[in-house]
Amino acid sequence: MTLDPLVRQVRLPDRRELLVSDTVGFIDRLPHALVAAFRATLEEVAEADLALHVIDAANPERERQVAAVRRVLDEVGANDVPTIDVYNKTDAITADEQRRLRDADPACALISAKTGNGLDELLQMVASRLALDTRRITITFDSGKDFDRQQIARMYRVARVISHVATNGKVVIEADVPRRFIERLTTPMRQEQESHAD
Repeated sequence: MTLDPLVRQVRLPDRRELLVSDTVGFIDRLPHALVAAFRATLEEVAEADLALHVIDAANPERERQVAAVRRVLDEVGANDVPTIDVYNKTDAITADEQRRLRDADPACALISAKTGNGLDELLQMVASRLALDTRRITITFDSGKDFDRQQIARMYRVARVISHVATNGKVVIEADVPRRFIERLTTPMRQEQESHAD
């Protein structure tokens, strides 16, 4: 189980680069003091473009552990993050058990970190999900406004910025933005523009 979060840069086959963050492990019935200490790390999941929920396929308690993870994701506001369930240690279960997992969740990934089986397929799944889940948009910000400066920082956290042009107090950013963040980045500005037009 991961206790210290790790962040690594990964290059996808299509040459896009992404950051992979390995968060702390989820523990059912964790003492409240430890939950508070881990919360900041777990809340990073809510900002992710895609979550990989790694499940020990060979653990007889896996269903209870999966339910515990889903509760924690809900608690930290990450229940709307696109997720791939990744069943690891498939080398330790039978072909029939693997087939049952696949039948129950056709979108899951079956891998073995020990043997390397399924890792190429998982990488392709990640690349496909990230490509399908973004849209290229251009937004103009007012660099004199606190709210807009916060939105620019958020854009750099959640999107892949293609260009950033600053002129006369305006900042124009073109970026590939995860679809679930588009409304959060643009709606307040539309509302403000509409209020000025009234």
